Amino acid sequence: MRKLGMALLCMSAAACGDGSEEKKAEEAPALLPAGTWTVSSEITALRSLDKTPPAIKAAVGDKDTATFCVPKASGQPEPALFAGSGYTCSYKSAYIKEGLLNATIDCRRADVEGSIMMSVQGNYTATGFTGTADTTAYLPGAGDFAMSRKISGSVKPGACTPAPVDAEDKAEGNAAG
Repeated sequence: MRKLGMALLCMSAAACGDGSEEKKAEEAPALLPAGTWTVSSEITALRSLDKTPPAIKAAVGDKDTATFCVPKASGQPEPALFAGSGYTCSYKSAYIKEGLLNATIDCRRADVEGSIMMSVQGNYTATGFTGTADTTAYLPGAGDFAMSRKISGSVKPGACTPAPVDAEDKAEGNAAG
């Protein structure tokens, strides 16, 4: 009986495998994958930091979707990928590799005077990313605000061509189309 139990245990372990094939499918590539990205965001929190109305016209529950081209696998794709519509941004710091997203982005908007700082945290795989973007703006005038957004993206792998960046696109923060 003991031998039968051991045999059944060994057969069940062999049938289940070690899950290495599943792990390979879930492993993140070294860099954020190239391709056409569809990125969605939703505002989950928005509050004033100076007891005046926030300088941006937004509300909890507002959603945004945009498409971006990442022409080659990158550790620093165009920051607009994480910032959302209407922003022109540059990285202050970025760690985007091995499945982790961690970036600090300095952004501007045509309709807001001053710097808008975003902190992005999340994870990515070969097929997409999920995370949060926490925004803080201490502006020269009234309207200081803090905002949080859920962000997610999915990639259609393959060649894409970034949209040309002209003065109007830079003002709107649409660096790729």
